[in-house]
Amino acid sequence: MKVSKKWVWIVSLMFVFSMVMMGCGSGDKNNGGNTSQPSESAGESTKKPEEKVTITYSQWGTAEELQRMQELLDQFMAANPNITVKLEGKDWGSYWDGLTANAAGGTLPDVMKTSYAFIEKYAELGIFKELDGLLGSNSFPLADVDPSLLGLHQYQGKQVSMPIDANVIVFYYNKGLFDNPETNPKGAAYPGTEPTWAEVVEIATKMTLDSNNKNPGEDGFNKGSIKQWGLSLVPGSTMDWFLEPMLWSNGGKLINDDDTLALSTPEAQEVLNFFIDMTKNSNINTTPAQMEGLGGQANLGITTGKVAMNAGGSWNTTHYKEAGITYGITHLPKFKTTQTVVQPAGVAMSASTKHEAAAYKLLSWLAGSEGQTALAKQGFSIPANKQAASPYLETAGSEFQIFLDAQQYGIVSPFTVKKTDLVWTYGEQVMKNPLAGDGDLAAAIADLASKIQ
Repeated sequence: MKVSKKWVWIVSLMFVFSMVMMGCGSGDKNNGGNTSQPSESAGESTKKPEEKVTITYSQWGTAEELQRMQELLDQFMAANPNITVKLEGKDWGSYWDGLTANAAGGTLPDVMKTSYAFIEKYAELGIFKELDGLLGSNSFPLADVDPSLLGLHQYQGKQVSMPIDANVIVFYYNKGLFDNPETNPKGAAYPGTEPTWAEVVEIATKMTLDSNNKNPGEDGFNKGSIKQWGLSLVPGSTMDWFLEPMLWSNGGKLINDDDTLALSTPEAQEVLNFFIDMTKNSNINTTPAQMEGLGGQANLGITTGKVAMNAGGSWNTTHYKEAGITYGITHLPKFKTTQTVVQPAGVAMSASTKHEAAAYKLLSWLAGSEGQTALAKQGFSIPANKQAASPYLETAGSEFQIFLDAQQYGIVSPFTVKKTDLVWTYGEQVMKNPLAGDGDLAAAIADLASKIQ
């Protein structure tokens, strides 16, 4: 049968119209949530959002220090909007008492600041989560942190905390005294970049003056009328941050691996007698009594204008600046090798946190390059992460490069409970005077050894 072209055209038009209507209907169903295969962009838009969580972060500190930490936490939360971090701040003493109470009551913060000196004490309570698995599975770049810092935040070979700052012990000198012919009549030079103790003794001898501008060893020198000292060191009062690295520098130790005292070895005895000689016989170092007369703190000796050199922490630059001192910085003097102490604070996770993923994200941010760079830009703390070195120097100043360099000389000598008792409870009262030549050194060592048995 012959079909009219007109009818063919009409049928075709009706077919197209029906297909368009079907397409419109299909579109309405998609808007209503049909189960047909979605596009890639649609799949991304319907992805379940991250669960919002609130975690706690606790640390010690002054009001200013807590404010700086809040600034860091605000940056973290801006980058991680599903995580709210509540800051809990306390002073040093109540912070540690609080951790003990929290551990007993099961109310530990999710993430907490730690001190290298209390890692073992609190790890033994079981409050820290071992981090090796999380660090490994999340590919945290551990090579960005010096091994000397990581080692001080380990317990029984396991990483239980991550370093976030790295105060170091260095050697300071008062440039004003060296540059003034009246206070440096012999023209003593500044100490070198990695000075030896022989070099420092020579300098200190020239910089020690009695009321007649005589130096020790010169005819007529009067040790009873010293007006300027070459050195201000009190090894018996600074056993952990000064005496210990000096023992290591000579191949000795402060404490053995079994927690027994190590001060009777030939290497240790050589160091102890060296400091006694500098103080009692050479008269180039202040005695504890003389230091008390100058203000009482050996690491602030150069601020008195009567001391040429002293050991001190990286934090002491603030004190020197406040005192108006023009100072220079170099590494601690060495016997055989250059050594120092790095005192890194860190961050740990609670072993009982209910928000492990969020807690780890905060910990890894604070210890990683992003958080460490934010810390460095504040200009107050030395970052532990090498990736933040440049931002730190841009903020603090290139003269502080030595603080970063000194980290490589840090000794790895973790604090045990007995070592904490040794240096903070018994050490000063037993050793301060004998290490200045006032008392029986052998008897003092025996007494100290008995106290930590």
